[in-house]
Amino acid sequence: MKCGKERLPETAPPPVPPPPAPVPPPPAYGPAPAGPSPVAPSPVAPSPVAAFVGRALRGDWAASVRAALWPTGLLLVLATALAVPSYGQEDEVVVGWSDRLRIALALLMQGLGGGFELTAADGAGFGTGGSSSDGGRFSWGNGSDGYGDGSGFSGSGTDALAQGSASLSLVPLTVTVLWIAALCLGARMLRARGAGLDAAVRVSLSVTAAVLVLGLFAQPEVAGIEVSSSPLLAALGALVLSAAVTAGVLQRDDLADWLAQRPAARSTVRAFGTAIRALAVVIALCSLVGFTVYASNDDVDGTALLIALPLLPNIGFTVLGLSWGVPVTYDVRGDVGMVGSGAEHGGFGLGEISDLWGGGAVAGAVGLGVVSALTLGVWAARRSADRREQLSAGAFALGLVLLFTGVSGVSTELAGALADFSGQGVSEIAPSVPDALLFGLLWVGGATFLGPYVLRLVGQQAAVLPAPPYGAPPYTPVVPGTPTTAPPTPYVAPSHGEAAAPPTPYVAPSHGEAAAPPTPYVAPAHDPAAAHDPYTVQLGAPAASPDASAPGADGARRRRVLVWTVTLVAAFVIGGGATAGALIWQDKQNKQDKGGTVPVAQDTPSAKTPDAKPEATPPVTPSATPSAAPTDAATGSPSAAPGGDGTLPAGFTLRQDPAGFTVAVMEGWTRRQAGSQVFYEAPTGGDYLQIGVIPNTPMSSYENFTGLEKKHLANAESDYRRVRLERNTFQGRPGAIWEFTHIPEPDEGGLVRHVIDQAFVAADGTEYAVLVAGRADRWDPEKDVVFATAVDTFRAG
Repeated sequence: MKCGKERLPETAPPPVPPPPAPVPPPPAYGPAPAGPSPVAPSPVAPSPVAAFVGRALRGDWAASVRAALWPTGLLLVLATALAVPSYGQEDEVVVGWSDRLRIALALLMQGLGGGFELTAADGAGFGTGGSSSDGGRFSWGNGSDGYGDGSGFSGSGTDALAQGSASLSLVPLTVTVLWIAALCLGARMLRARGAGLDAAVRVSLSVTAAVLVLGLFAQPEVAGIEVSSSPLLAALGALVLSAAVTAGVLQRDDLADWLAQRPAARSTVRAFGTAIRALAVVIALCSLVGFTVYASNDDVDGTALLIALPLLPNIGFTVLGLSWGVPVTYDVRGDVGMVGSGAEHGGFGLGEISDLWGGGAVAGAVGLGVVSALTLGVWAARRSADRREQLSAGAFALGLVLLFTGVSGVSTELAGALADFSGQGVSEIAPSVPDALLFGLLWVGGATFLGPYVLRLVGQQAAVLPAPPYGAPPYTPVVPGTPTTAPPTPYVAPSHGEAAAPPTPYVAPSHGEAAAPPTPYVAPAHDPAAAHDPYTVQLGAPAASPDASAPGADGARRRRVLVWTVTLVAAFVIGGGATAGALIWQDKQNKQDKGGTVPVAQDTPSAKTPDAKPEATPPVTPSATPSAAPTDAATGSPSAAPGGDGTLPAGFTLRQDPAGFTVAVMEGWTRRQAGSQVFYEAPTGGDYLQIGVIPNTPMSSYENFTGLEKKHLANAESDYRRVRLERNTFQGRPGAIWEFTHIPEPDEGGLVRHVIDQAFVAADGTEYAVLVAGRADRWDPEKDVVFATAVDTFRAG
């Protein structure tokens, strides 16, 4: 037996293992060690764009093509309807039905961005005749025969265009609107079948291909005239429109979900939709009024009404502009057969309406403008949730009015040989966009302000936004001075040696013992002062509160609203009437100024010959001094001459010129002669008096002015604009007066110069011309002294 204190025997340490054998060096060449077996690479997933393109190309093309047939068929139906009339070709049909169909397609393509251009092919004219019935001019007017009542497609021909071309720029908005509506119909059918965004790609490509084919088809050659419809531009416009429309229709639900989470974007989209709906109602009303007025004209037949149908929205925007005071301006430069030769610029507004149809027509036009503006304002107030959305709707409506006003006009361009001279000309008829901006701000701004008051007057209330798709937690109004949350409890660490309390385990209720019901949520009492939001504006009638006051207070509130509304509407109507009156007065003043600026010598006894035209004689320019009154020096007889400086206006002196004439010029003006032209120039530069002397002239003064005007027209950079060019009688001799503006030096600042020139042929066959030139922005016919004094004192010999 051992006690446990025995000494154990010592054990020997383990033997040391021998060192490892040295590793032999690797051979110079040998097979590489076999690696792990290669793993087959996984297929690369396509990118989202590639996957979308694949779905779009592999999708249901048959359904997409059926959807694209709606807008394509619409174009064919409209072109067929326009090709039915023969347009005055009963005796000899030059343009057959198929050619009329293709020409109509080319015209309709402009609604999608295409063009319309006529180009002479192989030096041929329009018709088969040898001469043109209208003097060789290209005309869209109301002639006796031809395509479009005088366009020259019949036997008369237009050989004047043999070496030229003509283009027409016109956007038929009816075609654009109907084409978009037909495309929406086809896209809705696809959405009903569950098509996605990939179907929009297929529909857009199908529509673009169809428009391109129709554009290539709409390029006939008629009697040597080639018609171009710009098919590539039309196809590009169709691609953009179709992609936007079909994507919006097919993704409508997804777009609504996206907007529901973004209130600002949702409010903007709602405002834009409100502007479109309100403007559609207004333009429909204005189009109906304009079409009715146009149809009531005695010269308008069924063919003219058919041609006007594709332009109904264009007519509507023009009528809306006229009712708001926006004139329709025309600008003609060159020799364009639809207006005539020369250069003219003017407008047609409320003043011209008063001259044609009287004050009742002006009152009706202004009333239509008031109704249109209030329609925009009431729609914006009724469908808007707050003031910001209402103002956005008004701004969108004004922007759409400006956009479509700018594209509702028509312009033509002609380049080629016209009769015996170059026939380059440009004409444009369109509402004035700057005036539309000015008057649109006044009318739309006033209507946007009055909209909520009009709604309150009729007892309606603004639209209420639908609830968002996801529920929101209950909202407790915040009372000022009350803390919103309890203050946080600071964390206290356990003391040393004190163990933290273990978590309390969950004890399930025993069988048969019901759990305590949850405490129901009790909403706090409504506090109007606490629930007030200073950034929210109530549009329309306010909601009735339970603690409403007595009926007397309600009646007083209604009377106050009525008084304010009537006052504002009266101010609105009076302002519109004042605007119309101011425009009418201004137009009449302009007409009086244009009708009465002629040489003073016309008022002398010797100038009042039987063939003198009263409208070609300017009134005597008043002067601040009594010396400006007519004297014996202005009788026009060769022996009569001003007796001295006492008979001249202040600051003038009489010059006996070596060139053989006498004229009064301003003191300090220096003389300069260049050939047969004598100049008296102001020391400050810019203004001058020019006297031209042409012995033994072979033509009349009017013919001379006409030839000079052609040279001005040939230079497009001069911006030549004729004010008047007419025959008259000056000092008992046949003459002519010519007034115009132009830019003499386009490369040196582009300053516009006003020129007025009175010429006549003396008894010895010498032509004299009295010309005064100066800056156009400083010319005032009522304050003119230089030209009036020159023609009053000029004497030949």
